[in-house]
Amino acid sequence: MVVRLLPWQSDAPFSWISEAEGAHLAAGAFLEPPGISWEVLMATHGEALTQGMPDALIEVINAVPFLGIELAQVAGRLDAALDMAISSPLLLILLVEKGAQERWSADTFAALLHHKQSTLCAVAGLPATRSSAKLLRRCQLGPVIRRELFPLKRALNNPDNSEFLRHQPYVHSKHLIFLANYEGARWPGLLTLINEALTPAPHYRGSAWLKAMLVDTQRMLATRTEALYPVSSLAAFQALHDQLVNVFNAHATAGNLQSSATELQQRHGPYPTPPLPNTTLITAITSWQDLLVEGERMRHCVGSYSSAVANGKVAIYHLQQPEPVTVAITPQGQRWKLSEARAVRNAPPSQEAHYFINVWLTEQS
Repeated sequence: MVVRLLPWQSDAPFSWISEAEGAHLAAGAFLEPPGISWEVLMATHGEALTQGMPDALIEVINAVPFLGIELAQVAGRLDAALDMAISSPLLLILLVEKGAQERWSADTFAALLHHKQSTLCAVAGLPATRSSAKLLRRCQLGPVIRRELFPLKRALNNPDNSEFLRHQPYVHSKHLIFLANYEGARWPGLLTLINEALTPAPHYRGSAWLKAMLVDTQRMLATRTEALYPVSSLAAFQALHDQLVNVFNAHATAGNLQSSATELQQRHGPYPTPPLPNTTLITAITSWQDLLVEGERMRHCVGSYSSAVANGKVAIYHLQQPEPVTVAITPQGQRWKLSEARAVRNAPPSQEAHYFINVWLTEQS
């Protein structure tokens, strides 16, 4: 089979036909990809296909290559879409995704682009407001995969996020994706934490680590979340977290271990029976006192997980080798899956430690 695509500098950019032994098989011209990924096309015929394509459009496509052909077809046919690639690239992406799902014609898409951007926000599934349109225009793009578009839109539909982000000087697509699955406090320095945690080097920790640390910190702060407002770097955030851990563990263990354990017993009842048996390397935490001791010796805040443990939402284990790791597992149907694994001071465990934990969970299943 042969697929023939017209280049950017043609009457119908990125329209295509497929043939086999000279026989016509299929064709596509608008919001109709040929079934070949943008990455493959660029690796094999990129220079010929994109010669003359504006840099702004190439930048948008590189952020969402899974919509590359569709974006090229739309922007190549409609001048207003090409203008939007410069003025509001994220809105263009959401409209192209919607149009591909609903199989819009070029005439339908062209008619829509005559409307105000606030109206187009509603078409894309967002609030039909000027503030939504303005936020989309301000949002900088980074690499986005297809499954992240849904949480990105969910974040934009959350009025708390809109109110928070409208006051921030710099907004990025990675901020929206993170905020979609984060329900805690919002303050200006949070965006810096997201930037640093998701930067490849030297701070990279990942969004899962940052969310877990934010949840831990706010659990220990309780109603005192104003302590987060001065925090504007990962170093400052880690210092605040460590300070809270030290205070929590000191209160729970320095001469108060038994009374703290008794208090948890009175509050929650007996410590739940561990769901999975011990192994040579991995042993269960089996009492409220053991839970508090685990937090003290590992210098993190697992002792504050008492409510989640009591409610059966999480079970805590300890990996002894190749290095000490606190392991939290959570129920998923009839099985248990890894929720968190943290070494001393919340450091990420080694690959070897992760291997032993995953083997343990697989064998138990």
